[in-house]
Amino acid sequence: MDNNEVLRMAEAVNDVRRLSISSPQQATPFGCCNFFDDCSDGIFSLYYKGSLDLLDWMNFSVSEECLRKVDFINYVRPEQSNGSDTAGYISDPCADPNGVEFGSCSLSVEDFGLYGRVGPTRKVLKPTRYCQNSPRKFLDGSPINSEDDWDMMFAMDQILNDVRTAVVTGNNTTAGQFDGLQRWVKTGYDNCRALDSYVINWNNNSMAGGAGITYNGNATTPGYNIVDWLLDIHRNIKERITWSPLLKNQDRRVGDTIIVLPGFMARCLLDFYTCWSVCPEAIDTTTDASRIVKEVGERRDFRIQLNGGLFNHGRIFLDGDEIPILQYDWGMINGPTRGDMYYLTGSIGSQRIWEGEHLSADIAISEYGLDNAGGASTGQGYFSRDMGRVLGLRETDNLCRILKLWMSPRLWCMAPWAQARFQNVACHTPTGPLSPNPADTSFYPESSFGQANC
Repeated sequence: MDNNEVLRMAEAVNDVRRLSISSPQQATPFGCCNFFDDCSDGIFSLYYKGSLDLLDWMNFSVSEECLRKVDFINYVRPEQSNGSDTAGYISDPCADPNGVEFGSCSLSVEDFGLYGRVGPTRKVLKPTRYCQNSPRKFLDGSPINSEDDWDMMFAMDQILNDVRTAVVTGNNTTAGQFDGLQRWVKTGYDNCRALDSYVINWNNNSMAGGAGITYNGNATTPGYNIVDWLLDIHRNIKERITWSPLLKNQDRRVGDTIIVLPGFMARCLLDFYTCWSVCPEAIDTTTDASRIVKEVGERRDFRIQLNGGLFNHGRIFLDGDEIPILQYDWGMINGPTRGDMYYLTGSIGSQRIWEGEHLSADIAISEYGLDNAGGASTGQGYFSRDMGRVLGLRETDNLCRILKLWMSPRLWCMAPWAQARFQNVACHTPTGPLSPNPADTSFYPESSFGQANC
């Protein structure tokens, strides 16, 4: 290899590393780009991304531990003899008693996911105001203080969107992902069927039920609707809780157990639950007209009483226990009339069952000597945000700069057996699904996208 070739390779490496201003130039409320007119009243987002209800319910917090593991004794039984239980009674007082045997299994998680986004490459030298009407403000009156804040807002919003979907569809066999609900609420836990969740493939039937429904891969007896299934699963899980010395004396609270499903399906469930609860037997319309009018009014009143709840998305009652409904569309909509639904036990009293975790940006900054952990900018451009949940980096190359953000989350569930998933439940509404996720075909209001730029 001659010197000229070595020089060309070195130049190629430098070219790859060199920052260049994003083209087309990215919109900003500052400087001469000034995409947003200062004469307008403010910047209003038509992008309704929703709140962090499910992530908050899962109690995402900073963690320093790599391995989370629980060992279980999943049965204790009599010592076996030729495949049969030995006797517990003793006919000969001089004879040795028979023994016991037990089974064990474990549940563990090690890997964290890694999610990151980068903002556009900006100029270091630039005007900070377009005219005397600056600075810009959001409609709520809060100021947009810097282009850095502007870029960070969009990058962080998209990371949260990525995590919102991964909480449902994430699969840690893909590098950078963590296991979401679809991988936790399942069957087939190694050598431990006692850990298996309830997994019901509703086979595209309406909530009234129908043919082809399977339970943990096995055919089921037709004739049961979705409330019948929810009630039976709820009773089974409550019974299993009583078997555990750790859990049986815990005081259960509203919100320990929730039902998570897309918004359009939530309306179907509340309507169906109303009819399951108060719809009358068959009525002779020729003789019972007054009864029909009365009971229609009662059904409407009953349906209205189901509104509200812990998340203001509605609630149902199973054996008198209030079960809040949490509408969640990220990764849950399977088509124009189908979606998934989860019955989730997040806590049993003071014992957490589901836990979301993040690796700490503060610890990473401190551990590697990147200066000033705890949110302040560092000498090397690293910083932390949101109590250590987010690690950021500002890179500067001559007069160009760029902002990068990372988050490293995962989910942990110590009781998959207390969870249930209903797949492919059909729900027909006049307008169909409405999703805050731009990746969904039901995203409102855009079906094609034109990027804002200068």
